[in-house]
Amino acid sequence: MINKFWISLFCTGILLISCGKKHGNLEIKITRQNSGYGYQILKKQKIMINQPFIPAIQGEKSFKNETDAQKTADLVVNKIEKYSFPKISIHELDSMKIEY
Repeated sequence: MINKFWISLFCTGILLISCGKKHGNLEIKITRQNSGYGYQILKKQKIMINQPFIPAIQGEKSFKNETDAQKTADLVVNKIEKYSFPKISIHELDSMKIEY
C-alpha cells in the first residue's frame, strides 16, 4: 500500500515538472484581435514579442483561429530556446498548414 502511494506521488511529481518546463521560462498567450487571433510571448510576465498579425506575409492579417496562432507561437518559442532568430518564413507557415 505504501509503495503504491510513493510511486503515485513520484509519477505525479514527474508529470508536473515536465508540464512546467514545456517552454522553460517563456509563456505563450493567445490574443483576440478584431479580425482573428494573434499571440504574445512573455518572459517573467513581461511581453517579449507581441504578434497581432501572421508573420512573413504581406499586409496585416490575423490568424483565423487560435490553433494556428498557437502552432506559430510554439515554433517561435522553440527557436528562441535553441538560440535561433525567431523569424518565421512562408515555407514554415505552409508546412504547418496555416491559412493566410
